[in-house]
Amino acid sequence: MDNKQIFSEIIVQILGFLIVFAILKQFAWKGLLGAIDARRRKIEEGFSEIDGKKRDLEELHREYRSKIANIEQEARAKIQEAAGEGLRVAGEIQEKARQDAEKIVERARVEIQQDLQKARLEMRDETVEVSSLMTEKILRQKLDAKEHERLVEQFIKEMEGVS
Repeated sequence: MDNKQIFSEIIVQILGFLIVFAILKQFAWKGLLGAIDARRRKIEEGFSEIDGKKRDLEELHREYRSKIANIEQEARAKIQEAAGEGLRVAGEIQEKARQDAEKIVERARVEIQQDLQKARLEMRDETVEVSSLMTEKILRQKLDAKEHERLVEQFIKEMEGVS
């Protein structure tokens, strides 16, 4: 092949390429660019939608965090309120127990006073009884000084045994 023939084939190919390019530019280029632009807009809209949803999720996340913080504060407040109520009830129970103890002590004092009074009366009655028995013994026996001393000592020993 000679150079002329190669050169003519190159020119034919260039002309063919230019004809195909012109036809494609006239009829297909606008459609192809339109499809590419439509796809690009669709992708941009998708990214915009994703960004919007991401902002919505972030806002929802902040709201939930705020609600959780409020719930925790309310829980602490309720726990403190319950603790205060527990302390108040404990104070009331202690006060009632103190009052009950005072009543029991007062009743015990009254009972002790009554028992003491009763014991004094019994002791007085026994003293009177012993005295009258002593007097009766003395009257029955002939008393001399020795016998009188012996009876007094016996009376004292009996009294010590009673108390």
